[in-house]
Amino acid sequence: MKKILLIGADGMLGGELEERLCKKYLVHGTTLETLDICNRQAVFDKVEELKPDFVINCAAFTNVDACEVKEKLAMSVNGDAVLNIADAVRENNSKFIHISTDYVFPGDLEIDKAYTEDMKPAPVSAYGRTKLAGEINAAKAEKYYILRTAWLYGIRGKNFVKTMLKLAKSNDEVNVVDDQNGSPTTTTTLCEIIEKVIEKEPEYGVYHSTNEGFTTWCKFTRKIYEIAGIKTKVNAISSEKYKELFPQSSDRPKNSKLSKEKLKSIGIIPKPWEEALEEYMKEELK
Repeated sequence: MKKILLIGADGMLGGELEERLCKKYLVHGTTLETLDICNRQAVFDKVEELKPDFVINCAAFTNVDACEVKEKLAMSVNGDAVLNIADAVRENNSKFIHISTDYVFPGDLEIDKAYTEDMKPAPVSAYGRTKLAGEINAAKAEKYYILRTAWLYGIRGKNFVKTMLKLAKSNDEVNVVDDQNGSPTTTTTLCEIIEKVIEKEPEYGVYHSTNEGFTTWCKFTRKIYEIAGIKTKVNAISSEKYKELFPQSSDRPKNSKLSKEKLKSIGIIPKPWEEALEEYMKEELK
């Protein structure tokens, strides 16, 4: 039975992942309280103690807007700490699964195209810069899988779906950006992808890991309300208008489309985002 060290087991993704993997593998989950990944010696000690087959890093500073004013802190968690994990993984001959993001790309690709894994990253936000640093460090593990995801939401944490459902309770209409394109992705889908990577152990490298299909935040919101039977009106606005309304917000990529062709080539086929949303909403609306 494979042994897994799961870092960030108390997060939105990590919590669900731990619950799933425990059914098949020996899983040791850590939290911020039980393992400080910024403490290099602590990371080395933990990996040496457990000698896991896989180390999965779900820990991250994910507040995109806060990263703009706390970039140094974000870099220590999203960038520098990943080197601690990667070095410990390499020294113990383990395999590393690291979660990254569409934000490593600038988002200026023609809207009818999707980013492939071999395209050059060029982040335009502090969050993107820190996550790219994490990718560079993760690759130093040598035996690594970097899974880039996007627009992630899940039952266990704060997310866009919960926010829009909450707003609908107190508003007759909401304004939502309609010129940013990407793939809403459930934590369940990402967990399934991670499970299959552990099972298959494909060629090491970067894999784009989101639900299939693309939409905008506005159309995503309309689909959420349609499934929930909510009548709140959804007004489409531009990124520029959103920035006027919330000047402290970070710049978001206009095009966050990630090609899944490489993932499909190893026999991992993520379900369409609409189908994944339907399944999520059954739980959310209970």
